[in-house]
Formats: sequence, structure tokens, C-alpha cells
Amino acid sequence: MNRYDRQIRVSKIGQTGQDKITQATILIVGCGALGTYAAEQLVRAGIKHLFLIDPDTVELSNLQRQTLFTTVDAEKKRPKVIAAAEQLQQINPAVEVTTQQAYFDHGIFEQFQMVDLVLDCTDNFLVRSFINDFCLHYKKPFIFASCGGTSGQVMALHPSKGPCLNCVFPNLTELEGQSCETLGVITPLIPMISSIQISLAFQLIVEPKLIDWHTMHVIEAWPFHTYQFKISKNTDCPVCSKHKLPIETQTVSLKKACGNIFQANFSNIDLQLLEKYAQKENLTYKKNNLAIQIKLNQYNMTSFKNGRMLFYGYQDLSEVTPVFEKFKKIIGDKH
Repeated sequence: MNRYDRQIRVSKIGQTGQDKITQATILIVGCGALGTYAAEQLVRAGIKHLFLIDPDTVELSNLQRQTLFTTVDAEKKRPKVIAAAEQLQQINPAVEVTTQQAYFDHGIFEQFQMVDLVLDCTDNFLVRSFINDFCLHYKKPFIFASCGGTSGQVMALHPSKGPCLNCVFPNLTELEGQSCETLGVITPLIPMISSIQISLAFQLIVEPKLIDWHTMHVIEAWPFHTYQFKISKNTDCPVCSKHKLPIETQTVSLKKACGNIFQANFSNIDLQLLEKYAQKENLTYKKNNLAIQIKLNQYNMTSFKNGRMLFYGYQDLSEVTPVFEKFKKIIGDKH
């Protein structure tokens, strides 16, 4: 019997829809609670190729809500993407699963140009803003999903066709600073939100013309309620609008973004200037037309064309500040 027989029997899918599913390539950013549930559903459905990206290792506290992981994975602190991929291949070895233990930012965007869809399964708005940038630049759709406490949100987004994430959350910069806070979440909420996210993913793959790029779905699990909100594209959005308003520049300061990531926002950054510096100092670097990533001993610095600069791996502000001041002088920002 066909592995996907029960799915093919659904009139909305049929053999034609299943053929489309088995040709789909999907990127999941974040291999935690939402990411593991989403990955399992996609693999069981029979997609062609699944990319998993996440920088973290499995911890004991993950096991309450993150499927695919075991107590042994937590004890050995195994990379989430590796532990998840092994389980997924056991479920359906016909699906190609590619993993990368890394942060998702502009420095690695080019590696994922071929994907058909991105699933936002991360837990912080800094990475979500990068997903938004990626999909805007490459004209790709993505499905935003978020969980916290007893409520969750899901929305299909295509920045080239409808509102971008910054249109949905105009205070996105403030949310980036708050998203690394540890929030509680009840176990049953995760599969509920993930299932809605995957349902939208299937609809996008099988019947993309039916997707509504303007509706946010909000689910309250306790007591149970569902809500829908219509969101319009902001014609003056500083991220996706063709008629962007000028951005006010202030004194550039360094602040903690999340975990061991520190960030600063400049009015703009000359990537070629940083490339010349890396060459002069014989530093290892990777560059594309959106960003440059420079290796600094055991740390990394990534600078984006849009003015954002991120420092990865530093433990505290006092440690990273001298490095930041050095790069600030190099790029010569006068603000």
C-alpha cells in the first residue's frame, strides 16, 4: 500500500496534491518545540527535502514540549538538528534531511535560495526579522508561528505580496530585545499551533492561490478560543515599502540582543570596507551582497548591508565593547 494513501484520499490533496508535496523543499528555522513538531509532520507527509537550522543543543527542560528528543540526547547535550534528523530519518528515510547547527542570518542566506517555503519556528524576534529579510530579498513565502503561556499566533506571510513581519509588528525592534526572555508554555499548545502552521504549509504547496496573506490566526488554549485579525501592508514600512520614510539616526550603541548575541544598528555599513580590513588582518571571512561574517578567534561578527552589526559568542558587554569600538572606527560611522 502507498505510504501516503490516507493523505491522497483527502479530496483537497489527491494524487496531484501529493505529487506537489513530494517535490517541496522546506526550511525550518528553529528546531525546538514548534520546529520538531513541524518537521515530523512534514516528513510523515513526504516532502522532498527538509532543511533544519538551529544553533542549540538539547537540554533537559526541552523534553516537556520538544518532540524527537530523548533523555539521552539531553544528557549528552547533542545538537538539536542532529538528534532531530536521526529520528526523522527513522520515520521516513525517503525524505532528504539537511542540517546546520548555526544562527540564521544574512551571512548564510545564499545557501537556501532553492527552498519553496520557510517555516518560522524560532522563539525570538531577532531571528524572525532575519527570516523576514530573507523572504523579502528572495521573494519567498514564510509562515510565522509563535507560542507563549496558553496562547499562540500563526500567519502566512509573503513580504512581496502582502504585509511583512514589520508591518504586523511595528514595534519589532523592541520585541527583538524582549524575545530572549524565558517564557512558560503549556505542552498541548505546541502541537495545536504547529498543526495550523503545517496546514497552511500544505495549502500553500497544493493550492497557493487560496492563501490569504493578510490574516493572523490567534489561538487561546485555556479557555479555548480562536480569533482572526486582518492586517494590511504598511505603505510606509521601513522594511518592505517601496516608499520608505527616512529613518532617524541616533548615537550608535551596543546592546544585548539574546543569549550571547550583541547588536548595534548603524545608518549603513560599507561591506567592502570591512572586507578590506579582514584581508589586511588576514582574518577568515565570508561575504555576499547582503552581509559579511568575520571570524574573530572563537567569536564571530556579522555586518549587514542595512546597518545591523551582530557579535556572536561574547559573554558580557565589557568583553565585546572594545571589539565593537574598533569596528565602529573602521566603518567610520559619524552618527
